[in-house]
Amino acid sequence: MASDDDDLPELVNADNVESSDDSDEEKWEEIKDDNDEEETVCLFCETKFSSIEKAVPHLEQVHQFDLKTLKAKYSMDFYSYIKLVNFIRSNKITNPKDLTSTDNSPLWLDDKYMKPAADYESWLSYDFDELEISGPTSENDKIIEDLRNELRTKDQLLQQALDDMEKMKESYKRLIGKEEPTTIVQKKKNHGTGVASVSLDADSSYFESYSHFSIHHSMLSDTVRTESYRDAILKNPDAFKDKDVLDIGCGTSILSLFASQSGAKNVYAVDQSDIIYHAMEIAQINNFNNVKFLKGRLEDIEMPFEKVDIIISEWMGYFLFFEGMLDSIIYGRKNYLKEGGLILPNRCNVSIVGYGCEDRYNNFIKFFDNVYGYNMKCILKDILREAHVEKCHDEFVLTKPNIVCELDINTCDLSYSNFTYDFSLEVTKDSKMTSIVGYFDTFFDLPQENVSFSTSPAATPTHWQQCVFYLDEPVDVKVGDVVTGKFICQRDRKDLRSLNIEIRVFDKVFKYELN
Repeated sequence: MASDDDDLPELVNADNVESSDDSDEEKWEEIKDDNDEEETVCLFCETKFSSIEKAVPHLEQVHQFDLKTLKAKYSMDFYSYIKLVNFIRSNKITNPKDLTSTDNSPLWLDDKYMKPAADYESWLSYDFDELEISGPTSENDKIIEDLRNELRTKDQLLQQALDDMEKMKESYKRLIGKEEPTTIVQKKKNHGTGVASVSLDADSSYFESYSHFSIHHSMLSDTVRTESYRDAILKNPDAFKDKDVLDIGCGTSILSLFASQSGAKNVYAVDQSDIIYHAMEIAQINNFNNVKFLKGRLEDIEMPFEKVDIIISEWMGYFLFFEGMLDSIIYGRKNYLKEGGLILPNRCNVSIVGYGCEDRYNNFIKFFDNVYGYNMKCILKDILREAHVEKCHDEFVLTKPNIVCELDINTCDLSYSNFTYDFSLEVTKDSKMTSIVGYFDTFFDLPQENVSFSTSPAATPTHWQQCVFYLDEPVDVKVGDVVTGKFICQRDRKDLRSLNIEIRVFDKVFKYELN
């Protein structure tokens, strides 16, 4: 997934609204458009029109430039169209013939043309995706179109092969010591032990996972998560008014839109995943023009600012620390947050409880005792080493909780996930304990209204659910008993986004992996 272009920021302005100071919760989705009606200037001359719809026939009649034909010829999508418009404006093209090279290939495909040439460009609001194109008019046309598509695919594969060969040459040169390390390697040395010390190639699967829409649907539909951020931002407009905000790992940009709506002056939305292209479109469709998008890993790109007033991010993973995204928040705090600036959320803690659901234990763990008449208990050792993410129920919680880790995002360092805690879990029910369950709480401490949420089994379920550490055998416990032990959490040295957890309890040592 990673390429040389991934290391460079793509700065894109999308249309926005100036938000009202009205923090009424019922109005949080309202979006105001402060842009007056803009004139549309022809793409190739200075002729002006009152609308794009009136400008399109002019392109066809005067400049013999047909968007439908171009869309069909190059199988263009909305992003190709954005690049086309920005290419024309950036290079002051006056003749449509100058849009293609001598081999009739398009010249506007470079990702740098995702950046608009001007603050406002009416052509970028044109609904290009809805532009209907007619199919081939004859069998010969269809054959020609199929051949063009085949050639285009082969050209892309050839270019990828050439890029890969160039990367191998550069790696070989560095290997034999013929030149100094590249800037990226030098930056890598400065990243310490955090996840940014991992190469983008090695870390590509992590970012690719956030290119899939299902994970964003899961997060956005999590009302506890999304409404907590919404309330923290929109109910504290004084904290955001006229401020510069950095949204790390912006995803679909929902937090950036909240920040803009709450009165932020500028919002810088950063994400390495390709979902950022959809975030740009979302901001544009909803008329947000002070949200600026930067594609790349925070630690590897140059920012168009020195410092910001606020950092916002939804970085929490399973059991809070899984994925290690907090590393990037710490990097942003150290390098880009003004002294006394605000981080949201600013506090988190991790808790554990004793848990006992025999039905679940028997259906999952004991299941392997007899699988269609066969003993498969030999695989239990590996199954028990896995920390499982599941939805747990308050009725099966057997003990009072212990907070095993408290985290201040304003001061924590990269060792945040390495801790040891001696726990004492007071039993509140007679039952069989089948597991230890972990969860986290999150806090937004703000001047006007504090906001918090919990992922405990007693709280409204979230997409994070809970982290379950199964015991090898159920243990009888009674009210008043105190289950003591040691909880040890360490970042995995080989996979910096994963965790190794050890629980010493009931005179046994259990080791788990969360990856």
